[in-house]
Amino acid sequence: MNSQTGNIFVQVGATRDGLDPYLGVARKRSLSAVLVETPAYLRWRRQLGRSAFDVEIAVERPADPEAVRAALEALRPRIALMLPGFERYTASTYAAAELLGVPPQDARAERRFTPLDKSGQRAALDARAPGVLQPRYRTLPVRPSAGGQALDHLGLPLVIKPADGGGGLGVFVVDEPAQRDDAIAQIRAMTNYDGGAFSQIVLEEYVQGTEHSIQAVAHGGRAVVLTTCEKIILRERSRDAGRLVGFREVAHIASHGAQAPQAFQELAQRCIDATGYRSGPFHIDLIENARGVHFVEMGFRLSGGGIVALVRRVTDMDWAELSVASHLDGREPVLTRPPQGEGAVIGQATLASEDELRAAEQLLSRGVRAEILRFAAPASDPDDAGDDASLASDRLRHTGFVGRVVLYARHRDEARANLRHCIAARLED
Repeated sequence: MNSQTGNIFVQVGATRDGLDPYLGVARKRSLSAVLVETPAYLRWRRQLGRSAFDVEIAVERPADPEAVRAALEALRPRIALMLPGFERYTASTYAAAELLGVPPQDARAERRFTPLDKSGQRAALDARAPGVLQPRYRTLPVRPSAGGQALDHLGLPLVIKPADGGGGLGVFVVDEPAQRDDAIAQIRAMTNYDGGAFSQIVLEEYVQGTEHSIQAVAHGGRAVVLTTCEKIILRERSRDAGRLVGFREVAHIASHGAQAPQAFQELAQRCIDATGYRSGPFHIDLIENARGVHFVEMGFRLSGGGIVALVRRVTDMDWAELSVASHLDGREPVLTRPPQGEGAVIGQATLASEDELRAAEQLLSRGVRAEILRFAAPASDPDDAGDDASLASDRLRHTGFVGRVVLYARHRDEARANLRHCIAARLED
């Protein structure tokens, strides 16, 4: 580690999947690990039995960079690096790091970086990478404007979502004008994680195709693709939005980055070029169809949903360590060799019921190489954390699962069929 850096790693926002990969990296590097989160979510983490950081700092509004700066000011001389652990706090992490003058925004940084929300990403690609395919889109203010909306030119169906949401929060697919208006009204009535307001609403044409994601590290402005995932997406009726239908990523089929299609590799590089992202982890969602590869959105952080562990299984590489090493050591990621045979692709699905756990167990009896991870019950009722409306979005998007199945296959078709077997009832609803 660079001798000029301190001995504290700061993570702003807790991971919602409980993996805490940066915590493990900090301990291997003998760094003190500090977590900044809301008081309510820190209580909930303890009740869920999540690993404790060395120091946990409660901040009512971690999305406010000045609040984060004030909470960390006394630690500033010892901070080696601060990174976001959750989508909601990506922008505030970088802004607070700039206020504090600590990595990744200190004097040694190649250039200052400002994370762009979903509408900002689209605008950056329009301006700097116009050849990248995107859905047609427009944005609306969260507060209704006096001039009306004039949205009919976009056509239908549409995907409607907050510009700065995450984890599928407030994402709806609509097929008719009345649903479109209901979705806009619903997002305007919702709050972001931690109870804050959304920045804007994005409306974009619905693109048919196969959904994928890219998991990567930027190093010195070069994109290193670690893995790509084909997704299985479930359309589900929203628990709190009446007849509206949203999306949930229920399964992923991962392949080694060395085997990624050239179009995926090129998209990853064009995205970091357009957004100015130079170092650290990122992921991209995309849709592939007969027209090509369509950019959907990107995140300037590690993925949630257990994807960090999936990257490790496929590549035998630690995505979090590679990201920290890029920042602190100036070390470029070097891809391992792709696995062969059984395990050439690895799939995982989150399981929502005992029936789905039993379906996963049936795979074992058929000789499928698989692992079933049953989630531990909370040490106490998470609702006791609970008083706080700031947890409403977390309860909506990050609860209700009993386990996860991870399975090994020779090719995507095999993995896809076995994953669909586990979650068949939900896919048929």
